[in-house]
Amino acid sequence: MVSLIYFAWGINSWKFSFVGDEWSSYTFAKEYSEKNFLINPFSFNGVFNEHSVLASLYQAILLKILGYSNFAWKLSNILLIVPITIFFYMWLKKTFGALVALVSTLILQPSFYLSNYFKNGTIQPECLALFIISLYLASTCITKPTKKNLIFLGLTLGVSFYIYLGPLFVLILSPYLLYIVQRSYKKKKLISTFIPLFLPYLLLLLPLLFTLNEVGGPLHKTVAAREYHDNFQILVNIFHNFLLFYKNYDYLYNHFVAGPYLDIVSRILALIGTIIVIINARKREYLFLLLIYVLTCVIIGATSPYSYAPTNRGLFFLPFGFVFAGIALGRIIKIFSLRIVFLIIPLIFILNVYQSQIGVFKEAGYTGTALIIKALQEAKENNPERKIILLLSDYNTYYNYQQIYTIQQAYGLERITFEVIRSSQLQCYILKEADVLIFDNDLEAKNAISSLICPLYYSLSIKTLAPNIYL
Repeated sequence: MVSLIYFAWGINSWKFSFVGDEWSSYTFAKEYSEKNFLINPFSFNGVFNEHSVLASLYQAILLKILGYSNFAWKLSNILLIVPITIFFYMWLKKTFGALVALVSTLILQPSFYLSNYFKNGTIQPECLALFIISLYLASTCITKPTKKNLIFLGLTLGVSFYIYLGPLFVLILSPYLLYIVQRSYKKKKLISTFIPLFLPYLLLLLPLLFTLNEVGGPLHKTVAAREYHDNFQILVNIFHNFLLFYKNYDYLYNHFVAGPYLDIVSRILALIGTIIVIINARKREYLFLLLIYVLTCVIIGATSPYSYAPTNRGLFFLPFGFVFAGIALGRIIKIFSLRIVFLIIPLIFILNVYQSQIGVFKEAGYTGTALIIKALQEAKENNPERKIILLLSDYNTYYNYQQIYTIQQAYGLERITFEVIRSSQLQCYILKEADVLIFDNDLEAKNAISSLICPLYYSLSIKTLAPNIYL
């Protein structure tokens, strides 16, 4: 319950209102809901024609139930911390015991990275939830390869195939899967293992036969449409993935995440834990963890089309950072005392809360759209009758102001009159009783407003916006 409140902290704040292209996910989920879900869920004509329709189903259901609002939309991601926490704990309890599972989960829950990224309305958190569920089910099938467990694993992998990086899960989990197959072969139960595991997976992939012409969309976000030319970049991407707990390699902090993926205390613990895992790699549980972590870094790095490590893929490395830190803390507790938890965990919580609500904005600043939403929220609070006008120069074609109208509706700001005026259209009567917003780098717009002489009784105010990210 505490983590839900923490993750939802600031969900309707202007600070968390905009990162870039996330609002396309809202408009598609809203459209899907309004059409009563009568769109083929296995189609890849979803958001940007790069995601499946199935990826938006969960968000669309929440919007249908709770109404079309920013809160309902982003709450869909916030709620995912519940299954993530449960299955993460069960995975580690089965693998490393209750102590490591508990402390690792306690390190996961205050994560500034997760709490802030989950305030995006994108579908990556769904994929992370499926990833952790897959990890739990695969580890369960090693010790209890019952038909029920195998079917659940096959179904989870099948559904995951349609959600973001889900097609990679079979490769990432291959150490688990190969062990399950090898063990069943030795016990002469290969067919009875293969069928319940792979039949549900393959059945869920059958709709692909009817949507092969749409697969090009998702491929645009893979190495098939890479943004670099030197193949050496693949090795660089893989290498950087191993360092993300300690250094951020994204070029633009626009997902409310800045700096290393872990706080300073968790970073130290994760480094110690990584060493412990490598030293103990002869033990099966440590070997599986190490292999899956290495495969995650290698496969995501090798399939990425980018020449940097994007934040939206960094989510999938975080569980391993929490596990490594938890393994180290578990050892420290055994050497010293359980009391040390009452010092370390609160310190981790405080560091993450600071980074989530204050530190990230000191490093990354705000987007231009977020500052406009701030002005709209302040107008609603103080003087809802005043107009808000965004003045743009004629040559400013890069800023997409159309999305602000969508955000207005989702934030319940429809009553506030918002207009966009080009500098060539500027006249005094338009500005009467208005708050005029201008970007600090838009020199033509600034010159246009400064050269315009309007009567004092027009009561206009001019505010210059200085965003760190001009989105």
